[in-house]
Amino acid sequence: MTEPHIGQGDRAARHTDFGRLIRDEATDTVVCHVCGRAFRALGAHVRVHDMTASEYREEFGLLRTRALSARSLSQERSRARRAGYRASTEAQERFAAGRAMARSGELNRRRWNRADGQPETDESRRVRQESLTSGRRTQARTAGARTAAALRAEGFADLGQALRTVYVDRQLGIEDTARVLAVGKRRLRQLLTEHGIAIRPSGQNSDAGRLARVQLNDRAAAERVGVEDITVWLRERTAAGATLRDLAAATGRSVPWVAARIGRR
Repeated sequence: MTEPHIGQGDRAARHTDFGRLIRDEATDTVVCHVCGRAFRALGAHVRVHDMTASEYREEFGLLRTRALSARSLSQERSRARRAGYRASTEAQERFAAGRAMARSGELNRRRWNRADGQPETDESRRVRQESLTSGRRTQARTAGARTAAALRAEGFADLGQALRTVYVDRQLGIEDTARVLAVGKRRLRQLLTEHGIAIRPSGQNSDAGRLARVQLNDRAAAERVGVEDITVWLRERTAAGATLRDLAAATGRSVPWVAARIGRR
């Protein structure tokens, strides 16, 4: 006698792993949500519960593309499919459009946008959320490491000291402060607020701020060409026959900027 489909209320009460394929890693098997038995290939087993594999996935909130098999079996099938694909020119031509969509990211966009109009399953919703969360964490770690490296390079003990020194004492603007500390402008404004530092109105400059920006640009140009004093280097290169345009390209600055520094006395 086959077991009938489980209703929504009963399902929540009897199956705590709704929306997740249950695996027994010790035996490399997958566990049936209905009877609790483990199998290498669950797709064939669920017929005894009067379900197709597709109906089983829908019943328990799984991705419609979820393989209902042990990892080793899925890997064996995947290797066999890849070998068959490589050996068949016809198959390669048939799937060329799909490969192009995968490379461009279109397949992934369609996956999350549910372009086919079908409702999102519980598993796809969970996987999407986990993917987004993981991506945000990775971005945060990368940004944190980049800022920490910038603080060390500038000799700051902590972020608060850096913000007060660069933004308050040196009077650099938002854009230049963000560049020194290797953060985005939006993030910088958040950090200033968190550290109790008032954000100056846009366009408000000071002599100290203008001088700091000049020094910052000079240092960036010097680092780009690998010298200590950019003005000395520019004059030496000019004496050697370099044009203003050549020097602007080398330093990543403008021709007027180069001319102004060469003309300094």
